[in-house]
Amino acid sequence: MERELPPNTSVRLSYTGQEAYHLPITTDNNEVPASTTPYVVPNNGYSVVSANTPFQNWLLLMESFSNGTQSYESGIAEVTHKTGHGLTLQANYTFTKNLSDAQGSDAPTAYASEEPYASEIANGFDIKYDRGNVIATPRQRAMVSGSYELPFGKGQTFQGPGFLNPVIGGWNFSTVTTLQTGEWLTPTEPPSDDQSNTNMIERSTGGAISRPDCTGSAIPSHRSPSNYYNVNSFQAPPTNAGRFGTCGLGILEGPGMVDVDAGLAKRIKISERMHVRVEATFTNVINHTNYAPPALNIGNPSSFGVLNTALPQGEGGNRTGQVAVRMDF
Repeated sequence: MERELPPNTSVRLSYTGQEAYHLPITTDNNEVPASTTPYVVPNNGYSVVSANTPFQNWLLLMESFSNGTQSYESGIAEVTHKTGHGLTLQANYTFTKNLSDAQGSDAPTAYASEEPYASEIANGFDIKYDRGNVIATPRQRAMVSGSYELPFGKGQTFQGPGFLNPVIGGWNFSTVTTLQTGEWLTPTEPPSDDQSNTNMIERSTGGAISRPDCTGSAIPSHRSPSNYYNVNSFQAPPTNAGRFGTCGLGILEGPGMVDVDAGLAKRIKISERMHVRVEATFTNVINHTNYAPPALNIGNPSSFGVLNTALPQGEGGNRTGQVAVRMDF
């Protein structure tokens, strides 16, 4: 739905919905169901797996099936404004919900297409155990971009002395500002803490990841970079519980990002066929610290939920800047 509003402004509201089927999921054909029956390898000199596994001559027997699904929905609001005074402004806001059980891992660090092939899931008997928020799709995202011809110089609102107008005139300011919530993260535990009796220690070599029990609110009452998530809200399942951990996939919203990029440029006419462009550009011009996702393995409580690393430069990291001169002819 789009509507034009005077003066020189248009508003657009849109909805996008998408369902995807037959996405690849990798499971271990030698996996046994979670139970209270201990997983014991007979001490007979030749067995490598428990007696209740389907294929006695194999440790891991991984196979990919096209039975994964994905559900994507988003609402988008856009505003575009143009004036005759050299100002162009475009802003958009997106609210998104993206769920999938085919992200390639029990605790994905990238979407499935970016994950190594044949990374098996922990519970092949219930693939919905791995259905959750897609890691790389933030719930909320706002972006503002615009350019403005500065009103200085000959023919502009503010004129200087004749000799100064060529210097102060013709400058253009531009910016791209992004604000978004964080990516979706998943708490994990050491495979030795798993209580499903499915040989998780060995299966972790094939990519299976163990998740703990969720026992309380993950958000501390006094949140800080050194205490972004409450490690005491997660614990290993009880001994010989015969099940996987209760924590879901993508249940923690990571640190958000505020990134203001800006530039100042001027085009100088030398002749009809020759121009010089002078520009200065900066990323994260306000030098806001945008943190990378923290470690989330409860086996290392001292580092769990601690924000101690900034995002890379150019992706919301520390401020960078450059000055350039370009000749076009």
